[in-house]
Amino acid sequence: MEPVDDESPRRAAVRRALALTSLLFFLGTGAFVADSPIPGNDSQQITVRTPRDLPVLPYRIGGGSLALVGGWELFSDNSDFGGFSALHAMGRGRLLALSDAAVLAGFTITRQGSAEKTFIAPLPVRKGERSTKKDQDSESLTFDPVSGRFWVGFEQLHRIRRYAPGFARAEATGRPAGMRDWPQNGGAEAIVRLRDGRFLVFAESRSLRPGVTAGLIFDSDPAEPGAKASAFAYQPPRGYRITDIAQLPDGRLVALHRRFSLVEGVSATIGLIDADTVKGKALVRPRIIATLKPPLPVDNMEGIAVDRESGRTILWIISDDNYMALQRSLLLKFEFSEPASSPRS
Repeated sequence: MEPVDDESPRRAAVRRALALTSLLFFLGTGAFVADSPIPGNDSQQITVRTPRDLPVLPYRIGGGSLALVGGWELFSDNSDFGGFSALHAMGRGRLLALSDAAVLAGFTITRQGSAEKTFIAPLPVRKGERSTKKDQDSESLTFDPVSGRFWVGFEQLHRIRRYAPGFARAEATGRPAGMRDWPQNGGAEAIVRLRDGRFLVFAESRSLRPGVTAGLIFDSDPAEPGAKASAFAYQPPRGYRITDIAQLPDGRLVALHRRFSLVEGVSATIGLIDADTVKGKALVRPRIIATLKPPLPVDNMEGIAVDRESGRTILWIISDDNYMALQRSLLLKFEFSEPASSPRS
């Protein structure tokens, strides 16, 4: 005789309900884990390695006026690392790189070619202002060595913001009238504070006519309300867009431009500008001294900075990896040796 199943229908229903609840718990837990955002990594460490396509150094380009003397790929586990759109040199290999998400990375490249004294932190936000991608699309950076203050140019909402020394706080935000009709993603791509106190701001893609883009000259702080500006026109190399600008010790300006072609890939040009030619209503053209393209290490080159090292003029150039695994955060170091008296072509 077979054993008798004495489990009541009620107890069987409870057992099945418990089993189903248990199954749903584990399935639900898995779904929760999968759908929940992964906590961000706030590592402050930045490491470097030699690019695989770095040539034997020094490597002269641009007719000999530029020599590539160093190159690195930058890495960090920090979730906000990358996307660098501007660069500033503080001296002795100390660099500040600003991303297009308002995140600042600081590091020192040592004589041995390593990175030390590294940090990664967001820019401070002014009280009462939002902190969104649209609000924080930072593209350009400049510095006053006398006051220690920094200025950052933002796209999307088209603003220029001044920061206290050490980026301790945001002090003022200007919304210049001359930038209001600039394209959302083609705004203040390059900004430089000249040693005479003027500010130059270059639009990335505010077209005045084919191949010519807009620029503004501020005689006073553009972050202050009501700052007045005069307009000029800028003609970058054909097919290129300006991405950053800095001032050389002799007063000339050095401009960085980038281009992407489906046929030729990525490239960048470095040009010189006589600061005296940048005037209201003027058409400004750079004199190109070098082109960066493969087989040299090159990516989406967006930031340029000027430094002095043992009496030499140094140009630092950094790339924007667009937060994509197929691109690189490249840092290139050049020695620049063309005197200001060289004839112009």
